[in-house]
Amino acid sequence: MSNPLAEYLNSGSINVSGFLLTNLATLKINAAELTILLELQYFRSQGERFPAATKLAQVTDFSEDTVYELLHQLVSKKLIVITTSADGKDEYSFAPLVAKLSELLEKHQEQPSATAVQNSTTASKSESINDREQTFKMISHEFGRMLSPIELEMINGWFEKDHYSAELVQLSLREAVLNQVYNLKYMDRILLNWKKHNVQSAAQVEAQREQRQQQSAGKGERQPLPKVPLFKIKKDQG
Repeated sequence: MSNPLAEYLNSGSINVSGFLLTNLATLKINAAELTILLELQYFRSQGERFPAATKLAQVTDFSEDTVYELLHQLVSKKLIVITTSADGKDEYSFAPLVAKLSELLEKHQEQPSATAVQNSTTASKSESINDREQTFKMISHEFGRMLSPIELEMINGWFEKDHYSAELVQLSLREAVLNQVYNLKYMDRILLNWKKHNVQSAAQVEAQREQRQQQSAGKGERQPLPKVPLFKIKKDQG
């Protein structure tokens, strides 16, 4: 006969930082996101560093789409990141969250200074985060599906590693949609081409487009395509 207490003890446990729990509002972590963070930590303690969304959905009673959305939010908020371990396997890393907690601890030890400048910087960062979150939603909407964790990490890399602006990523999405190619690799090629030609704004994208059209017209090729307006991002889209 099974021993309930033994089963309970053998199921393992995790430690939760009290500092994390008392700073959820500051870190903008909601209850659902915290649940996923704790589940990821538990699976990691059991040797499963990259649990499938289906498994997370089973243990949390969230839908699989909701799990994908929550993972997307955690990545876009820089709370987790997908990395490759030494054995070549993907895993969820809590390094960004740990860095944020360390930063908070340091701030608690510092005296407040230059409040107006700090508020301005915070507002600017908040606006940047909102633009990025909107970009994730736009890509998911145009692709007609939830983005996978790997896709979320790739998009996040455009912002963090390549330092593309949200505007430029949205413009690359427009180009992909116009050409009916719904994948990130195509968008990445567009962004690399623009980077090569130092294209960094909507105006420069349009100038490059017009230049190509003029060159095509000069060679007797097809007539230039009409200009297509930029996406109108709806704040309530999601």
